[in-house]
Amino acid sequence: MTDVRAPAGPPRLPFPGGRPAEPPSLYLRLRRECPVSRVRMPSGDLGWLVTRYKDARFALSDRRLSKAALTEPGAPRIRPGVLPPGLLFTTDPPEHTVLRTRATAALTRTRIGTLRPAVGQIARDLADTLGPRGEADLVADFARPLAMRVMCRLLGVPLGDRERFAHWAEAVLAVDGHGSGEVERAQRDLMAYTAALVAARAAAPSDDLVSALARDGDDATAVSLAATFLVTGYETMVAAVANAVLTLLTRGGLPAPWPTDPRALIEELLRLGTFGDALRTRRAIADVTVGGVTVPAGDVVLVSLASANRDETVFTAPDRLLPGRTPRHLAFGHGAHYCPGARLARMELEAGLRCLAGRLPGLRPAMAPEEVVPRAGSAERPPERLPVRWDPPGGASGSGRGGGAV
Repeated sequence: MTDVRAPAGPPRLPFPGGRPAEPPSLYLRLRRECPVSRVRMPSGDLGWLVTRYKDARFALSDRRLSKAALTEPGAPRIRPGVLPPGLLFTTDPPEHTVLRTRATAALTRTRIGTLRPAVGQIARDLADTLGPRGEADLVADFARPLAMRVMCRLLGVPLGDRERFAHWAEAVLAVDGHGSGEVERAQRDLMAYTAALVAARAAAPSDDLVSALARDGDDATAVSLAATFLVTGYETMVAAVANAVLTLLTRGGLPAPWPTDPRALIEELLRLGTFGDALRTRRAIADVTVGGVTVPAGDVVLVSLASANRDETVFTAPDRLLPGRTPRHLAFGHGAHYCPGARLARMELEAGLRCLAGRLPGLRPAMAPEEVVPRAGSAERPPERLPVRWDPPGGASGSGRGGGAV
């Protein structure tokens, strides 16, 4: 019989074990035995971890669990550095409502639709460059450049600055592996650069998102939103593409031909852990009961979307890839802080996977799945490396699986 007892003392995040797109097994134990449990965060501070679907939805929508309170002096921290106030993910309604309204107005269905051909072209160019090689690191050679080029195209950021932005994004969102000074310096540099970009677009508008954000003259809000989009849009999409490919490769490969309507497949890939561990944090501003546990005012609550999306009381055979599931997954959150970039993320993920399936035939892993490790310090847990092979033009059919048989 499997031992499902939770550990005696507070376990420390990030939990050991688990591969990219596969949450650590400890989540299963906690869901069964201690679904709202005391944990020690990477900073050393204590928090409460929520692991079940129903409790996650409650915690993500209850107004007594605040995002803004995370920025108060002395608040427990999940990651290095002080969280900057006034951002989309560090505010509560009504301030958050104003920011979200601006974000939603900028990321319209029309804008996303207009961007779709450019995203498809970026993906095709990357795949066509790789095609003759027959092998590559999918993270370094496809997922990262795709995510960065799309964000640069969306926001109007010069491609020559992409390496700086990649560093800033990785540091700002890191939960471990970066010192407080490094994180806060990255935050300052990012905000200063974005402020200059907003000022330039306000003076000479273009067709990019920063110009749209700058049109009403509220520079502070435009800077806040542009910086948020750049950081979260880059890091989450690197994980989205890499983890989705890994998920498919460990379950038979990318569909060929690509589905005419891939929406159900995309949603199932999102549920299975496309954004990695995806911890969402709140701080109690009053005593609140979550899953039968009273969380005192001032304590931090962490919601594991990865665990909630594999809750076996909600999703039958939760580790299997079964498109068309109900209820809805929580990959983009829930409640007031539901991700305003969800439509963009779905479009970019689908475009990237469609291109890989159509242009890199026979795509397969070039290392055993158990050898694929997540990038250290990243909440999104993309693979550090994901070596893959495919059948290059004029090459052998390659029915073998190389070193990555699954």
